[in-house]
Amino acid sequence: MIIYILLSFAVGVEGGVFELQGNDIVSPEFGPGFGVFCEVPVTSNLNYILSFGWGKATASTRTVAITYDSLGQQQVFSGVRGEDFEYFSGDFSVNWIPLRKMISPCLSGRLGLKSWKFVTGGEVATSLNGNEFKGISLSLGGSAGLKGRIAGFVISGEIFSDFIFSEESDWEKGFGGEDDNEWTKGVIFRLGRDF
Repeated sequence: MIIYILLSFAVGVEGGVFELQGNDIVSPEFGPGFGVFCEVPVTSNLNYILSFGWGKATASTRTVAITYDSLGQQQVFSGVRGEDFEYFSGDFSVNWIPLRKMISPCLSGRLGLKSWKFVTGGEVATSLNGNEFKGISLSLGGSAGLKGRIAGFVISGEIFSDFIFSEESDWEKGFGGEDDNEWTKGVIFRLGRDF
């Protein structure tokens, strides 16, 4: 008995722009994001996508430090740190294509892991209490757009948003104050080759 397994997949590059948002984010601007991906069809309407990416966008974050004077009175200092937000990520997506045409609408859900940091002059920014503004956080996101397969190539363009679970409530060991979660929004384009 012989069993044949037919596995098709696509590999390619992705690029776009994103912006960081959040309650503690100051002066965000769009910046570039790049990556590589591998897409494996599960059914005619469902694909799995594994991607690895990097991005950098202008953004600063607020920080707080609390001290006590000789009388025990609380003193609160606040400031803004960082010039840019950078990340490296690995994401696993489920991509749903409801119609099978040359160009079709698509929806995606995504779970990822982001290694992120705020930087100033290439160095990791520090909070007012001296801790570095960096971490590794889970992310959960989604996107909607158009996808097509033309002459053995996979192309897509999507609007996306990712929620980053980066909240830090310990002001002494963390970033100062109660840092909230952040999220990104942006546009991504993919170009890959079918195999």
